[in-house]
Amino acid sequence: MHSLPGSSRRWRLPWPGLCLVCQRAQWQAICHHCLLAFAPPRLRCQRCALALNVSQPDCAACEDYPPEFDRAMAAVDYTSPWRELIARFKFQGDVALARPLATLMATQMNALPPRARPQWIIPTPLSAPRLRERGYNQSWQLARHLSSLTSIPTLPQALRRVKDTPRMMTLEADDRRNQIRGAFEVNTACRRALAGRRVALVDDVLTTGATVDEVTRTLQAAGVRSVSVWVVARTPAPGA
Repeated sequence: MHSLPGSSRRWRLPWPGLCLVCQRAQWQAICHHCLLAFAPPRLRCQRCALALNVSQPDCAACEDYPPEFDRAMAAVDYTSPWRELIARFKFQGDVALARPLATLMATQMNALPPRARPQWIIPTPLSAPRLRERGYNQSWQLARHLSSLTSIPTLPQALRRVKDTPRMMTLEADDRRNQIRGAFEVNTACRRALAGRRVALVDDVLTTGATVDEVTRTLQAAGVRSVSVWVVARTPAPGA
């Protein structure tokens, strides 16, 4: 991530408004000052998107225990003010935040070389009970805007979540892996479109990676060639 998201014209609002972070009146959804302060370019592990202090391809954890997916890309760390904005978007029905958050993600996605660009964008699915409770899938809201911003098509019905689980943020890593096992399946009608393809799996936050690892295994079993994980925010390493 080498350029500031604020440099893109896509951040410009059609009329003056308030910055989502500092509430100052200006033309951008998130002002340039807040992008400099809260979304600076970061060195990140190419596999899991964890912020690094030194330039190296992978973090120590990925060298020892590489994830199932091929790479991850995160726009920001899961810290203030992004943690609060994502909570508003995810739990308080503020779906209007989907586009500025997707725009935050899109700058580095558009910088990918052609051979690294995915051929499909796939949202991480919610279970039917969770979708009824929330009323929308936050990953799909991000995915549809990312599709518009990157010109990569979506395949929103590619995955189904067939197993409901407790809220994963309350669980430890091992418990997450146990709870999420067997939770997803590929829609039979989408298997031909997925076979041999590169896909980007979209979610809001990457924490332990248990969910996206399980989704990756499910997609690989259906013949997907490679899986990238695109998220708004990556949780920092413990103690960071």
